[in-house]
Amino acid sequence: MTKKSAYYKKMKNRMVIIVGFLLLPILSFAQQNMLKLNLSLAQARALAVEKNPKIAAGELDAKINKEIIAEARLKRIPQVYADANLQNNLIIPVTPVPANAFNPNAPDGLLMPLKFTTRWTSNTGLNANIDLFNSPKKQNLKEALIKEKITKLQNENEANLTSFEVGNAYLATLIAAEQLRLAALDTLTKSKILKISQQQFDEGRLLLTTLNQLKADRNNTLNNFDEATKIYIDSKAKLLYTMGFPPEDNIDIEFSDNLESLFKSYQIKAETESATSISLNQLKQNETLLNTQITSTVKGYLPTLTLKAYYGANYFDNNFDILKSSNWNGNSFVNLGLKLPITEGLDRQKKIKQLQLQKQANLLRYQDERNKNKLDYLAALREAAVLEKNYLRVQENFRLAEKNLDLAEQQFRNGRILITELQQIAYNYQKEKNNYLNMAYNYILAKLTAEKINKY
Repeated sequence: MTKKSAYYKKMKNRMVIIVGFLLLPILSFAQQNMLKLNLSLAQARALAVEKNPKIAAGELDAKINKEIIAEARLKRIPQVYADANLQNNLIIPVTPVPANAFNPNAPDGLLMPLKFTTRWTSNTGLNANIDLFNSPKKQNLKEALIKEKITKLQNENEANLTSFEVGNAYLATLIAAEQLRLAALDTLTKSKILKISQQQFDEGRLLLTTLNQLKADRNNTLNNFDEATKIYIDSKAKLLYTMGFPPEDNIDIEFSDNLESLFKSYQIKAETESATSISLNQLKQNETLLNTQITSTVKGYLPTLTLKAYYGANYFDNNFDILKSSNWNGNSFVNLGLKLPITEGLDRQKKIKQLQLQKQANLLRYQDERNKNKLDYLAALREAAVLEKNYLRVQENFRLAEKNLDLAEQQFRNGRILITELQQIAYNYQKEKNNYLNMAYNYILAKLTAEKINKY
C-alpha cells in the first residue's frame, strides 16, 4: 500500500468517527422519542378492534340505530302540544247570507253581506293526538329493531375482515423484519470477507479480479439491505394503518411472535367449521326485514283510527286589547277520526310482489355466496396442508444452507476454496432463505384465510 492511499484511508476513518459522534446525539434523541410497541398477533388484532376507524364508525352506526329505535318508540306515544296565534284581519271577510234570516219581511232570494269576524282574532290551547290503531307506526318500530341487528352483523363482518387484514399485515411485517435481519447479517459477513481479502491482496496472495468481485458482492448485499429496509418500513406502516395508527407515527415494533411460534400455533390449531355464520345470520335478518315490510304493506289496507282533542280559547275584537277577558271565548272538542284507504291500496300488490321477488333473489345470492365460500375454505385448508409439509422441508434446507455458508466462509478465509465456490454456496443460501420466508408466509396466510372464510 502506498503512503498516499494509507493517508486517505486514515482520513476516511477519522471522518467516519467524527460523523458518528455528530449523529450519536440525534439518534439518541430519536430513540428517546420513539414509542416502543411489544406486539403479538393477538395483541395486534385487539388493538385494531380498539383503534381502527372503520370499526369505530360501525359502532357509531349501531348507536345511530339505537336512536332511530328510540325515535320510533316516541312516535307511538300520544302527541301533545300547545299552540297560540294572533291574527290582524286587514280586510274582514264578508259572507253572503239570506236576508230573510234576519229580516222576515225581506223578499225571497235577497242576499245580505255579513261580516263573520273582527279586526283582531287569536286562539291558544292544548292539542292532543292519539293513534288508537296505526299499523304503519308499529311496523316502523319492528323494522328499526331488525335494522339494528343487521348493523351488528355488518360490524361483525367488518371486524372479521379487519382481523384478517391485521394478521396479513403482521405476518408481512414479521417476514420483512426477518428478511432485514438476515440481510444485515449477509452485509456484515460480506464486509468481513472483503476486509480479509483486502489483506490477502495487499500481501500479494489474491488476484485483483477476485478482490473486485468480492467488492461487487459486498455492494450487492448493501443494495439488498437497503431494499429490505424499505420493504420493512412499508410493511410496518401498513400494519400500523390496519391497527388504526397513523402510518407516520414514530413507533418501533418489537415482535413477541416469530415464524416458528406462529407456525406451531397454527399447526396445532385445528379448523372446526363455525356453527354460526355471519352471512347466514345476515340472510335471516334481511329475510325477516322483507317479511316485516310485506306485512306492513299488507296492513296498509287497514284503516287508521285517531283520537284528537283540543282545549283552549278564542279571542275576537275590533280593538287590540288582548287582556280583555270578556272577549275570550272557550273552545274545546274531542274528535274520533277513521281513515280508510281506497285508491292508495292499488299499488300495494305490486310492492308486495317486489318484496317477495327480493326474498327469492337474496336466497339465491346467499346460496351462491355460501358455495363460493365453501369452495375457498376447502381450497385454503388443502393449500395449508400441503404448505405445512413444504415448510418443514424448506426450513431444513435453509438451516443446511446456512451451515454450508458458515463453513464455506471459514474455508475461504483459510484459503481452502475458491471465490467461485463461495459464490455458488452463497447463491444457494439466498435461494433457500427466500424459499423459507415465502413458504412460512404462504402457510400462515392460508390458515388466516381459512379462519376468515370460516367465520363469514
